[in-house]
Amino acid sequence: MMQLDVQDEALQKLLKQVDKALSTGRAVFKEFALYMRQVTDTTFVRNRHGGSYRGVSWDYFAPQYTRKTDGVTVSAWGGVSKLYGKGTVQGRKRPSGARVKQGDSVMQDSGTLRARAALTLALGENKIELGPQGVRYAGEQQAMRPFLFFEVPKDSTRLLQIALKHLQREVGS
Repeated sequence: MMQLDVQDEALQKLLKQVDKALSTGRAVFKEFALYMRQVTDTTFVRNRHGGSYRGVSWDYFAPQYTRKTDGVTVSAWGGVSKLYGKGTVQGRKRPSGARVKQGDSVMQDSGTLRARAALTLALGENKIELGPQGVRYAGEQQAMRPFLFFEVPKDSTRLLQIALKHLQREVGS
């Protein structure tokens, strides 16, 4: 008769550490929220003059109108001679009351939306909710120019990398 005794105390201890480390995702989600804030802010920077980044496209300011009388298109920032009277057409007003100027950044009139775009609304053991807080027009802007979204599989891969790093820190390598 042959017998094999397995000393698995070290394995049992490691499994308990893994179980404890995986019992809460709060630390993982906190780090992922930081990542999402960074990529969302970069979306505002990269698309500020229109363009594409992370799979979404933003249009720049649309013209105000095209005059039927002479076919001249008046840009969002104006500057075109008035048809009647002296001077030039002014730029479109932004929500803050300021006029649009050529080179202005879209969706960054006061900076409020950009600053609050990816705040952590709820952080649980196994979920996180991100979104703009206290910005009543955020939904309309999100529909026109998406700013907070997941780019799959890139973001899900990043979440997995963060979780694995967290596990390595907690359990040891």
